[in-house]
Amino acid sequence: MNEASLLRHALRAAHRIVNNEPYVEDLAEGLLRAVGADCVCIDICPSWRTRTPSVTMAGEPNALSADEIDQWMALSADDPYIGNLLGTSDPRPYRISDFMTFNRFRRTLVYQEVFARYGMRHLLVMAPRITDENLVLIGLTRRLHDFSDRETQALHPIRDLIATALDYQAQITAIQAKIDAGPPGPPPHRRTLTERETQVLALIATGHTNDQAARKLGISPRTIRKHLEGVFTKADVPSRAAAVAWWLRQPENHARR
Repeated sequence: MNEASLLRHALRAAHRIVNNEPYVEDLAEGLLRAVGADCVCIDICPSWRTRTPSVTMAGEPNALSADEIDQWMALSADDPYIGNLLGTSDPRPYRISDFMTFNRFRRTLVYQEVFARYGMRHLLVMAPRITDENLVLIGLTRRLHDFSDRETQALHPIRDLIATALDYQAQITAIQAKIDAGPPGPPPHRRTLTERETQVLALIATGHTNDQAARKLGISPRTIRKHLEGVFTKADVPSRAAAVAWWLRQPENHARR
């Protein structure tokens, strides 16, 4: 295992993550070479409880079919690492042999239905990100011999580095979304007019002056002005003409036009 190369690949991936650039394929290839695995699989799982993940693989096999991905997801609770992750929220790198012997693992459905067909006997898995919504898994597999304690320990800082970059990216994305949304607007004015305000607007809309509307309704011109000021506030308009235009745009007044 080339630990210096491993760190270089992780640093390059972290740099791409924080700059919102593609990183998965390069990271998978880098881990494959630096660790010396037969296959590296990186699963990006947005809404991981309900949606199928995006799977990127390096080595052999270099891809899984959609049916195989669905099958793996259906059996994931049988995976010792996933079971431990969901039970303890411990995202650190672990070998399957840290949880059970190979003889016991090969009796699990996830081994028989997914890994056995490719001859993959030994797995090492880590989770750089796990939240209620998002899950990122990195799995390394071998056919012939298990991962060593040194290899497992060497992947701890790699997981931490990728996790930090993913957390940073998530925070930046959330902040940018708030900036794009802009500040919240002021609460809307109450737009429901009183019966008298509606009567005043109906007369103004048909060309009545304040004095004429006052005589028509049997109230004073000053009261007409007060009603109009109430309409200006509710409709957020500056004038009689604007108030009438706003009032006529309301759906319930279309029949009056």
